[in-house]
Amino acid sequence: MAYRSEVGGRQLQAPVRPPYGRIRRSLPLVATVVGLWLRWRVLRVQRRIFGVAAMEGATHRFHQAAAEAIVRRAVKQQGLIIKTCQFLGSRADILMEEYVRTLSLLHDAVPPRPWPEMRAVIEGELGTTVEELYATFDPHPIAAASLAQVYRATLDDGTDVAVKVQYPGIERVVEWDLDVIRWLANVWAKIETVFDLRPVAEEMSRNAPEEVDFLHEGRASEELAGLLGERADVAIPQIYWQRSARRVLTMDYLEGIRITDLEALRAAGVDPARAADTLIDLYNTMILRHGMFHADPHPGNLLVLPPDGIHPMRIGLIDFGLTKRLTDEFREMVIVLTTAIIAQRPAEITDAMEDMGFRARIRDEETYAAIGQAFLGDVLRSGKAYMDQQLFAEVNLRLGRILRANPLVEVPPDVILIARVMGLLSGISRSLESDADLLQAIEEYLRPPALEEAAVETVG
Repeated sequence: MAYRSEVGGRQLQAPVRPPYGRIRRSLPLVATVVGLWLRWRVLRVQRRIFGVAAMEGATHRFHQAAAEAIVRRAVKQQGLIIKTCQFLGSRADILMEEYVRTLSLLHDAVPPRPWPEMRAVIEGELGTTVEELYATFDPHPIAAASLAQVYRATLDDGTDVAVKVQYPGIERVVEWDLDVIRWLANVWAKIETVFDLRPVAEEMSRNAPEEVDFLHEGRASEELAGLLGERADVAIPQIYWQRSARRVLTMDYLEGIRITDLEALRAAGVDPARAADTLIDLYNTMILRHGMFHADPHPGNLLVLPPDGIHPMRIGLIDFGLTKRLTDEFREMVIVLTTAIIAQRPAEITDAMEDMGFRARIRDEETYAAIGQAFLGDVLRSGKAYMDQQLFAEVNLRLGRILRANPLVEVPPDVILIARVMGLLSGISRSLESDADLLQAIEEYLRPPALEEAAVETVG
């Protein structure tokens, strides 16, 4: 039995259950990667024989076909492979445009598992029957993702809740996927020097354990709710701990509109551009002021709750499996780096990036400045979104040329996540037809804390 989903305009077929077992999960992925690598080696020989210019069209066709082959394999494997491809889709610093564009369109919608399987998880984790736990429970999931699916239910007092339930055996699947991802990254590093996939494998290894621990997710959502408690324009679901465990999470059901559904937003009286402005400001607050942020802001995790007479328009955040905390020192480094990028000061960019943990093979200001511009500077000064194709192509061309001559050997994982978040947010802002001045939006968060306190005292 299979399930059809659409990725990038193509109908892709996925099994209802992903392959289970170390060998069944590893061999198909390894075969796909090795096959693509061998075809790439042949292409490189042809480029030497016939010339790079003559093979330009063939080169782009190969990389597009390779990206689509990776997506097809990810849809069949499901599990952590989907999340890894999504993460790679944010890495414009190491991958060509064909991969970034194609992998970034891979959503983690997968076939829903049968209700008896998921019911057994709920009752096994919470120690009693679904009927005892909930007044009503709809056995048809409202969402199915790579690691879990979500149901709608009500509590005895009538509260609408969403119940997130982890797939049976998914922790073993994640463990096997991490093993093969790490192995492939290490082998790749021994045979290729074009780019290093080990930092990606390390980042997946850091994040995956937290994503399969729903207690961690619940605590993270509560902590962020506390940090953002003074904002009336954000909604974060309350967690119901008596009905939550490591593999089951019960939380408020947010009745909202998917943030990229322009027609529904306008019908509800919401200005899409205003929603984009609020979203950007919310993330500036989380990253630059509090140093803790929801690190997976794809459209499926962002809702708009229209004004209801009690609350103003609010941005609803859901799915806190990937939540990042920055140390105060690192958060201040982000502010210093962002300020240097905006001011276009190469020496300061270099110092800031090295303080944060960036290392290039050769210490060179041009390399660091180009990376800074690719992550942020070109977006802010151009007024275009990160995913604007013309800007994206120009940045990729310049960045690729510089990194091929002087590749990065160390990249701080927290910066990768921040860059990914910026890319996702800019793409969403563009889809919402926002003409917000991103430079102006971010500048007020770049003042040192002492200046902020002085400004508050002056106003007071």
